[in-house]
Parts: sequence; structure tokens; C-alpha cells
Amino acid sequence: MTDPRGVFRLRSVRRKKLLGTWVDLDDVWIGDPAVRFSDGAGPSPNTGYFGGGSPGPRSTMDKVTYSSDTTAAVPGANLTAARYGLAATGNSDAGYFGAGGPSKSLIDKVTYASDTTAAVPGANLTIARKELAATGNSDAGYFGGGSPGPRSTMDKVTYASDTTAAVPGANLTAARYGLAATGNSDAGYFGGGSGPLSTMDKVTYASDTTAAVPGANLTAARYGLAATGNSTSGYFGGGAFASTSIMEKVTYASDTTAAVPGANLTVARGKNAATGNSDAGYFGGGAPTYSTMDKVTYSSDTTAAVPGANLTTARNALAASSARANALPVVEPPAPTPTPQTALALGPPPNTGYFGGGGSPTTSLMDKVTYSSDTTAAVPGANLTVARSNLAATGNSTAGYFGGGFPGPQSTMEKVTYSSDTTAAAPGANLTTARYRLAATGNSDAGYFGGGGFPITSLMEKVTYSSDTTAAVPGANLTVARQFLAATGNSTAGYFGGGFTAPGAISNMDKLTYASDTTAAVPGANLTVARGKNAATGDSDVGYFGGLFSTLDKVTYASDTTAVSPVGANLTAARAYLAATGNSTAGYFGGGGFVVTTTMDKVTYASDTTAAVPGANLTAARYQLAASSARANGLPTTVLAPGPVIV
Repeated sequence: MTDPRGVFRLRSVRRKKLLGTWVDLDDVWIGDPAVRFSDGAGPSPNTGYFGGGSPGPRSTMDKVTYSSDTTAAVPGANLTAARYGLAATGNSDAGYFGAGGPSKSLIDKVTYASDTTAAVPGANLTIARKELAATGNSDAGYFGGGSPGPRSTMDKVTYASDTTAAVPGANLTAARYGLAATGNSDAGYFGGGSGPLSTMDKVTYASDTTAAVPGANLTAARYGLAATGNSTSGYFGGGAFASTSIMEKVTYASDTTAAVPGANLTVARGKNAATGNSDAGYFGGGAPTYSTMDKVTYSSDTTAAVPGANLTTARNALAASSARANALPVVEPPAPTPTPQTALALGPPPNTGYFGGGGSPTTSLMDKVTYSSDTTAAVPGANLTVARSNLAATGNSTAGYFGGGFPGPQSTMEKVTYSSDTTAAAPGANLTTARYRLAATGNSDAGYFGGGGFPITSLMEKVTYSSDTTAAVPGANLTVARQFLAATGNSTAGYFGGGFTAPGAISNMDKLTYASDTTAAVPGANLTVARGKNAATGDSDVGYFGGLFSTLDKVTYASDTTAVSPVGANLTAARAYLAATGNSTAGYFGGGGFVVTTTMDKVTYASDTTAAVPGANLTAARYQLAASSARANGLPTTVLAPGPVIV
């Protein structure tokens, strides 16, 4: 974003705010900008470290940068002793690489901030061993199992003192080697191992005790596998002796395990290593001898090879750690103290709606509806940069965001700036998972894109407008995976209704609470009839869902209830694949099929009546389009900008 600090005339401020180049209120500060963290994620490094391995043995340490999916050797972090069959875990500051063959108890500490490694003899394991597994939380790491033996021994490394002690109460329930481990802040899960075994043991950190959790046993017995995960789930992938690509997901809340075939490794292998962050797991290396790096995206349970992140040397029997695996906390930087300033009212946002894209034929066309005159005109400068249909749109008072679509599926996100009637690609806001037939809504700060296909998904992604970036928010995922749904809402919550699952249409309504980024089913607000291929819009109090049939459903937000709108509010003709947006007084439902049309219907909220407004008809007949507006979804009708600031 352009940096417009300094002293400005009020007219200049107004112009820059409307063009999106004025600094946000919270981004104004005095002092050295270098103390601010560019990605807002704090100082915990967003990287993973893969060390040691065979053939060799090796001391090599590779560093994976998650933001770019690239890997580089970091010689300063090489292990102090070459070895294979080791294990690793750590906290937000350092990784601990322990034991390994031939016959070592050694612990090396990798300090992430400096990419350096040093031996910490006080933390050496109590027994020399190899082919063990490790996981932990912010306070301690747990190293369990191993050979020769097999062994059930559990050692606890306390990070604050860099010391290790055996914790017999946490010993594994079955002696084994070649197992894997991961966990969250409360417990670690040790699965698989020699036998082969499917056994899953759960180590409860608060009590230093271990118990078998049969419901979480692996679905396929194996050893030589790897594991990593986030706060809710652990992923166990690969295995030997007959190499496998299988991926299994342990859900911590229920202590259950299920195979996730879509997340299977791209290459069958064992003796690999894994680590990751809250969004994805990285599985690297493996036997016979691979450098391959696979990335498991947790929100979609899918895996893809990321060649740019391949290890710098092919190897197996290695280990990995990260500052962001196993639900480790991400340390936030202190916020800068805002400079005192005044607020400058810039007046109301544009009283218009934008209908973009669509099919039959697929188009990039953008039409602008002027609400005060109920007229529509094409705005070529705002045409989408990529022609597509089956997309979704939402926005705030200054811009609309059009995401996803077909042909594809696509992840493309485009930003329509209302003040200039121009559209530009916003690559940083691209969806993390390509899809179409999705829905979107939001408030002044963020837009939420949910559901879609193909395959049909429950995924929810959040577009943060201030940074034009997108991230998956798993806690906000829809309660039912579906496509061809619709969404609207107000400043506090979004409502995602209807849609199609594999069997057919549904009436489900999900409510997304923005403050917590969580979604819950609200059965009282279910649509009165199962339907999809619909559209929705509303004001701060109610939302209207229409399409597939001519009837409209009216959702009252205060009570989370839905009722059929009065007959007078019906669409003038039943149609599907339409789009809707509006302002605080009326909603506009445009385009659609069964017979592809230009029709625009206007729903007046105060009277629950609908009328065709021919002057607002789309300039070209189309369906499977999307729409946004500066005044839909209870968006504020006054835009504020910071007053002149001297820094």
C-alpha cells in the first residue's frame, strides 16, 4: 500500500481514502517502522528444520520456509554428530534433535533465530537408542520407544533447564521402535511401530502418564512412518517395510483415527520425517532414498508435492522440528501506540451494486446498478480480469471481492474498487483452495468464502481487507460440506443457507460468528424448503434467500429464525443460478436461469414486496454470476478516515 504519511489538505485525504491509499487508523505510529512485523504473525519463525539421516550417516540440516514452500541447507545448524534414526521436537525458540544411530543418546539444540546448533549434554537421553519418536508442548519434549530393544522408555526434556529425566509413568504401553508422534499443547500421541503395530498411546503432559487409546489406533499397522499436526488433529503418513503412502488423521477431541485418502503421500515411502505449522504439514524424505517434500493442507485434507521444498539431499531415517508444529503458540509482537488523531467523516459510500461474471457464454462483464434510479449500466473498466462463472462475491464500503469460479476450479480473487469502477487481481487474497459454486458474505473488516466444489467441501476462508490476504479458518468451516449455497449477514454474523450435497438439496443454515471465527448450525433458521442454486442479501436485521423457486425465505437475525416471506415478496419468476446484493432498504436479485435472463427483481424490505425493475435489468443475459455492494449486509453508511497527522 502507498505510504501517505505527512500533512495533507482535507481534500487530499478524501481522495486518498476513496482510492484505498490512506493509512488505516491502527497503522499510524511514531518510531522505527522496522520494529513492526511485516506479516503480523510475530517473531516465531514460520519454518521447519529437517536434520540427519541416511545413507551416511548425515549431519545435514535443511530449512523449509513455509510461506514460499522452498528449502535451503543451513550448514550452521548441522547436527554436531552425524546420525540416522533420530527424533526431534521443540518449542517456539528451538528444536531438540535426540539420539539416533549408531548408538547415541546425544541431544542437539537448534536455535531458530540464529540457525545454529549446539550439543546440550545435560539434556542427553537416559538411554542410547535409535528409531524412537518425539513430540511435546511449549515446556517439554517427550522422547519414547526405540531400539535396540524394542523399548517402551519415555524421557522428558525440560526446555527451561535443558535437562532430561526418565518418566516411567509415561512409558509406552507397548515396547516398540519405528513409531511416530505428534500432539497439541495438552497431550502427545505415539502411533504405530515395529511388529508392525497399529497401537496409539496418549501421553497426558499434566500428569506425565501414558494410556492406550484403542479408538485412535491406526487403521493400518505399520512402522517407519512420520507424524505432525495442529491443535485439533494429528496426521500419520507413510510407513515401511512394504512402503505405503497412506495418511491417517487422529482427531484429538474424540481420540479417534480415520484414513484420509485425499491426503495420501504422493510417493509411497517409509522412514520419512514430518513437521509443519497450523495450516499444513510437510512430509520429507524417506526410503528407499527420496528428497520429495509433500504438503498436507489441513483445511481440505489434501496432499500435493511441493518440489521447491524438496530436501537438498535425498535421505531417509531423518527427523524434523518447527516453531509452529504441535499447536505451539505464535508469539504476537506488541502493537505500536497509535498517534492521537481525529476522525474525518468522508460521507456515505456509493449507493450502487456490482454484478460480475457469469455463464452462457462465460463472461468477465461487470454491470453497475444505481439504486437511486433503478438503472444498470456496463462498467468495462471494472470487468473481471478472468472470465468465469460459479464464483462468489462480498466486500466492504470501498471494494468488492470476487473469488473462485469456473472453468477451473479457480482460486483467483479480484478486487473491484467502487470509487474508480476498476478491477484488479489481488493475488495475495487468492483462495487457498481452488473451487467454484461457493458463497460469500462478510463485514467491514473481512469477507468469508465458504463451501463449494469440486470435490464438495465445507472449507471456510477469510479475506482480510486491510492486507488483501486470505487464510483458511478451520473453526469456521461449514457444518455440512455443500455447493450451490448462498450467504448474507450483518456486522456480527454471516448466514450460509441451503445448497447441494452429493445426495441432493438441503435446507441447512449455518451461522458464522465473526468475533470468534466459529460456525454453528442454527436449525431454527433453516430454509423452509431444501434448495440451492440460490442467492441472498439483506440489511442489518434480516436476510432474504431466493432462487430455484419463486418464494423467498426471510431470516430474522435477532431470533435466528426463518419464515416464508409474504406472497408479495416472491420473485417475479422462479429461476436458479442468480445473484443478489442491495442496500439498507432493498435487495436486488439479478440474472439466472432456467431460461437465462437479464431480469432484475427489487425486494423492498419495509413492505416485503417484490417488483421487476426493467431499467435495472442486466446488460446481458447470464447466470452463475456474483454480486457485491458497498451497502449490503448492514455495512455502515458513513466512511471514516483518520484526520491529518504529523509524524
